[in-house]
Amino acid sequence: MKGFCYRCGHEGELLDGLCKICYTHMNPLIEVDNEVHVEVCHMCGSYKRKLWQDPQKRETYEIMEEIAYFGVKDNLKKANKSIDVEIMPQEPRQLPGGKRSRVEIPTVVFAKGRLVGEDNDREEERHITVYLDMVQCPRCSRCMSNYYEGTLQVRAMNRFLNDKERIELDDFVRDEAGKRLNKDRMAFISKYIPQKEGLDYQMGSMGAIRNIASAIKAKYGGKSIETAKLVGVDKDTGKDMYRITVAVRIPEFKIGDILEHNEKIYVVSSLNESRVYMEPVELGDKIALSWNEIDKSAKLIKKGEDCETATVISITPDTITAMDDSNYEIYEYNNSIENVKEGNKIRIFKNEEINRILEIIE
Repeated sequence: MKGFCYRCGHEGELLDGLCKICYTHMNPLIEVDNEVHVEVCHMCGSYKRKLWQDPQKRETYEIMEEIAYFGVKDNLKKANKSIDVEIMPQEPRQLPGGKRSRVEIPTVVFAKGRLVGEDNDREEERHITVYLDMVQCPRCSRCMSNYYEGTLQVRAMNRFLNDKERIELDDFVRDEAGKRLNKDRMAFISKYIPQKEGLDYQMGSMGAIRNIASAIKAKYGGKSIETAKLVGVDKDTGKDMYRITVAVRIPEFKIGDILEHNEKIYVVSSLNESRVYMEPVELGDKIALSWNEIDKSAKLIKKGEDCETATVISITPDTITAMDDSNYEIYEYNNSIENVKEGNKIRIFKNEEINRILEIIE
């Protein structure tokens, strides 16, 4: 369509009543402010988009480039989806001002494409300044104020945790909490409270408490109990606020220990979050019991590491002959254990009527 441009008066082909030059000025490919401000936590280095997030990069300059890139991207609008945009952060600059100084990151935005009605692609270049506003993120603010949504209690059934278990479980809980911080920024431990019977952790996320409790049970077995306490009302939503306590109790036994159940003796062969699997010391079928059943009807007879040891002296297809390491007596066992060789140390369980190889230990 030809005519006179209503903006400049030029005569020629028009788009929406404008000549090509005026149409370009009035309809840019992209819209973005000349200055973009991004909130950055001065304690943990996280930055705010729609939500607070941790940087993916590790080097300081790479982190600032990442922040500038997403700061511009989140504030940029394209005229249509077909427009190609390239965001190129430049070298950061720190403005003078002592403690009140701030960082600015010059950023070049290059766009290429066309709008509806245009015959050819055109290019646009914008120069944006990204300012990093140093604040304290909600996670760090809550962590510094010892905020917590619940307590994780780690205990053992029918006994206290020993020193070795305390160290191992503490490392496990902290490692699991660290893994979950990537997905749940509130999965921090705000307070660690060692108790004589076990370990207590006050944490900033209910979800993290439940997940870590499940991870403990998956690795060590055991059972958990969750309780909740009303602590107030959220003034913004009007909903009741609760704090939870999840108590995880790991079993007093482990794989290789000897249990008595219904007047029969079993060896613990495996365990998981829901069940304990046991093999009979004498002939019989393998059984699986829930943790509630174990609590009610099973009793620890002997720790696996406390069982006697023997040295294998000969092997046939049917029998294993071994010498007791304590009294040097010779015993024969059914050859039911794989990969045993002469000279191996084996752990054995014996009483007046039963002799059984539990495992190869060397």
